[in-house]
Amino acid sequence: MTTYHEMDALVLKGVRDFSIERVSIPVPGDDEVICKVDTTYICGTDPHIIGGDFPGFWPTAFPFIPGHEWSGTVTVVGAKAAALGWREGDRVCAISHCGCGYCSMCLKGRYNICLNYGHEERGHRQYGHYTPGAYAQYMRTSVKSIFKIPDEMELEYAACVDPLSIALYTVKRSRMEPGDDVLILGTGPQGLMAVLCAKALGAGRIFAVGNGDRLNKAEELGAVPINYRNDDVLGLLRQFTEGKGVPAVLECAGTAASLQLACLAASKGGVISVIGIPHTDPSIPLKRMVLDEVELVGNRANPNTAQEAIDLLVNNRIDLHPLLTHRFLLKDFKEALQTFEDRIDGAIKVAVKPNEMD
Repeated sequence: MTTYHEMDALVLKGVRDFSIERVSIPVPGDDEVICKVDTTYICGTDPHIIGGDFPGFWPTAFPFIPGHEWSGTVTVVGAKAAALGWREGDRVCAISHCGCGYCSMCLKGRYNICLNYGHEERGHRQYGHYTPGAYAQYMRTSVKSIFKIPDEMELEYAACVDPLSIALYTVKRSRMEPGDDVLILGTGPQGLMAVLCAKALGAGRIFAVGNGDRLNKAEELGAVPINYRNDDVLGLLRQFTEGKGVPAVLECAGTAASLQLACLAASKGGVISVIGIPHTDPSIPLKRMVLDEVELVGNRANPNTAQEAIDLLVNNRIDLHPLLTHRFLLKDFKEALQTFEDRIDGAIKVAVKPNEMD
């Protein structure tokens, strides 16, 4: 059990106003544990939270500690958590969502859309969004949001289970069958992980739409690259599919243009599985979607796919190492964030190490 009382943490005090400060290490509730954080990856949502793009929602107030793609080691165990079998020394990775456990959505296993979202007094949490997160030396979390990892898996590697399991959920929600063509719009970290998940689940051809170094990375991972800046994307897809379109479309870019393209690129009876969040609602070809029975499915986070993602990693069905490009100390978070946002030196997944020193 740790005997420290304070820790270093990234404290967000306002829009793009943050610093590393000493704060109190939290005390766990009955069904919670305290973990010593090994690695926290910068998620694509983090710059938006830091940049004030969700005012009053993510976070609900300042000061705030963000960060939600993390792994670590259990150091303190609450009473109920201990009764459930959690022990000091357990090596874990985490997801951001923690449902209340009692509402009708949670009882269906859809805790990602818990009816008590935002009400911590009713048991809901979303770590790193409105509940304190993991850009800190220690992290308090419900045991509902952590997963044990095997001894042979490095903690730094396991910290990517959260985004990988989101990509896996997005692929599964497309109802892709083995051998199906898959179209992935967007080659950011989420799109690249979707390439890996689709490949692991037996996709046929995987078409990836993007540009630059990240599109090249998608090709290295096995996708057919299409450059939206230079190519007639829809024309090429029709050529590749003999005019039929693609049965499984994964929208990972989150732009109005990409969502419109997804609706036109899907085959008759196709499914568009959306994880990107556009800043404006796009105009979609609803007549075409009705007459051709094209489904548009929204996805939020990763309910019930984290353990599956761990198993895919353990069994070497997915290799994330090509995506893990940079690592920084917590004190260098400003540089880490700039590296991620500006894609410096081909940055894809940027790790922050809260407990490593110079």
